[in-house]
Amino acid sequence: MNTAEFLTISAAIVPDRVAVVGEDERVSYAELQARVNRLAQALQALGVGKGANVGMMAVNSPAYAEIYYASAAVGATFVPLNYRAKPEELSYMVNAADVNVLFVEERYWSIYQDMKSAVPGVQHAFPLGFAAGGQSYSALRDSGEDIPVFADIDDGDPTLIIYTSGTTSLPKGVVLSYRALTALVVNTQSPADPSSDQEVVLVSVPFYHIAGATTLMSAVFSGRRLVVLPAFDPQSWLAAVEREKVTHAFVVPTMLKRVMEVDDFDQYDLSTLRLITYGAAPMPFEVVRHACDVFPPRGIGLMNAYGQTEATGSMSFLAPDDHRLDGTPEENERKVERLRSVGRPMPDIQVAIMAPDGRALPVNEDGEICIRGDRVMRGYNKRDDDTGEALRDGWLHTGDVGKLDDDGYLFITGRLKDMIIRGGENIAPAEIENVLEDHPAIAEAAVIGVPDNEWGEIIKAILVADRGERPGTEELTAYVKSRLASYKAPALYEWVDELPRNHLGKILKTELRDKYGAASTAS
Repeated sequence: MNTAEFLTISAAIVPDRVAVVGEDERVSYAELQARVNRLAQALQALGVGKGANVGMMAVNSPAYAEIYYASAAVGATFVPLNYRAKPEELSYMVNAADVNVLFVEERYWSIYQDMKSAVPGVQHAFPLGFAAGGQSYSALRDSGEDIPVFADIDDGDPTLIIYTSGTTSLPKGVVLSYRALTALVVNTQSPADPSSDQEVVLVSVPFYHIAGATTLMSAVFSGRRLVVLPAFDPQSWLAAVEREKVTHAFVVPTMLKRVMEVDDFDQYDLSTLRLITYGAAPMPFEVVRHACDVFPPRGIGLMNAYGQTEATGSMSFLAPDDHRLDGTPEENERKVERLRSVGRPMPDIQVAIMAPDGRALPVNEDGEICIRGDRVMRGYNKRDDDTGEALRDGWLHTGDVGKLDDDGYLFITGRLKDMIIRGGENIAPAEIENVLEDHPAIAEAAVIGVPDNEWGEIIKAILVADRGERPGTEELTAYVKSRLASYKAPALYEWVDELPRNHLGKILKTELRDKYGAASTAS
């Protein structure tokens, strides 16, 4: 199925409903379809079709919906670029993805001009939302006729290339097919229903991230109103929920924390909000525990979604009921422990915990989280070795380490590349981090391995203090040993003001290892 049909179906069923809301425009489904038709015709006139790649470098706006669906309609592949990347990384992404047509927002136009000579494959570049000489995006779009375009595609053809963050190397382009996007949307969403009230989805995660891109698909397929924030700001987020009567929203953990910290949080009307989904980075236990006291009592459900770009988004979810701590003390205690999990696998995803030799491991044993299903990526763009490493015997090897408990809940305990091997024992950092963050004097913890002559590696904890108190080494070691096997206690501790994170809140372990991972003289 061509994903362009998500819009075609909704435009036919609920044409008068508002489809997309931007800073200064509201576009109905009928008007969005007409804009997509005109843009698709204009792209075809430029020779853009199957085998061509259309790039975009801009903050979130309704134009993303127009450009993605027009690209899909003509059979081209859409490449949303991380505008926060360095010019060298952007040039690499544009060249590696063979971008032919590029749409650039004004604030990034000078960056494009500086790297123009380094991206000779870009045949056409259009300024988005401003004039810079030549044809603008709106002029290009309006030059086409409002006539539908239907390209002949195969389900396995690429429709989207999303670049994952390059923390240890250049970014990798994840190639996602029409089949993968269709499987995600059709298996998790209901089509537009004119007889029911329209749901309203707030998106503040960048569209170049898989969580933003899939929201662009699922919201349109379901006939929802998609409220687009150009960038996240906690006050703007709360104001948008109140103004647009938002019913659903996706945030990363850092966003949820900042929303709850707004001084006049209680003054905003959140009465229409039914569900906040969070994910894309590990959720600090203290934050989710606080969120359980803030949102469910207001009738707002919480859901944790664990996923990867390579799996076209969510692979498991911790349901709203798991966040409601309104049962008996015994029930609540069990739920609190499950807040450390990422819930149960999605129905259309098969999950296995595997040993290095490919054996499926039993419950409660740590191993690599592997998945299979229609949503698995085609591969990494022009990275055959990386693709071969990730896709083996029909399974996607996620690189995450975790375990399934007796009830089917998935717990992530680390990354394969972050695994610490001390004296032959494999140690998952997340287990130690969770224990340390339970200490009342510790706000955040990150655990790494450092080289050691005797043990091969020993454990080092990098800590952020809560309100300035810093317990001594002996106290912290005794605390960890009271909760975990003694060999899992850190040998070294380092206090810092904050942990380095990327824009989605993920701790940059590579940066920590570079700065604090020098060989140890401890034993």
